[in-house]
Amino acid sequence: MVGYIQYVLVNTIRHLGGDVALNAVAARLGLAQLPEFRIDSDYDNAQCLAMIEATGAHFGLDRPALFRLYADQFIIASRRQFPFFYDMAESAEDFLRRQPRIHKTLASSIQDKGTRERVTQKFELLEGSIPMRVRYYSPNKLCGLYEALFYRLLDEYGQSGHLSHDRCQHRGDSYCEFSLYFSGESP
Repeated sequence: MVGYIQYVLVNTIRHLGGDVALNAVAARLGLAQLPEFRIDSDYDNAQCLAMIEATGAHFGLDRPALFRLYADQFIIASRRQFPFFYDMAESAEDFLRRQPRIHKTLASSIQDKGTRERVTQKFELLEGSIPMRVRYYSPNKLCGLYEALFYRLLDEYGQSGHLSHDRCQHRGDSYCEFSLYFSGESP
């Protein structure tokens, strides 16, 4: 998993609870301290998932609440670090049409070719589909995080819409598939 998820999560922990929270989450993971995550490196999926669980437990948040909080911090951080991704998009729909390419761009700095290819193949936009449909292929099963980011991105662009989770790894499917509806579209 590219380190941007963990990078934002560590900064979210720091924002909410400072060094005390960072140390407490690290202790839950059996670490002296949380690593400094880089966005150009690949990290162990299990470690990331454990860090998500430890963060939720520390702050008393279930996954949906943690993902909503994370989505807010993600938009703040990514807008600051990568403003051109937002500047290129006139709407949430426009942004999300570019999202698989953005993900590939972030993963392009990974040195190991096999790892880079695995990371870049996590998202697929089904071109020409109405509503917009996105497939998510990941053993991490963080589809709830994608959903939280979708709704937070709608807020960022002052839009409304909804997400239908048509296929889901949590329900036994081999991948997740989302139908994304934006203002004025009907399911």
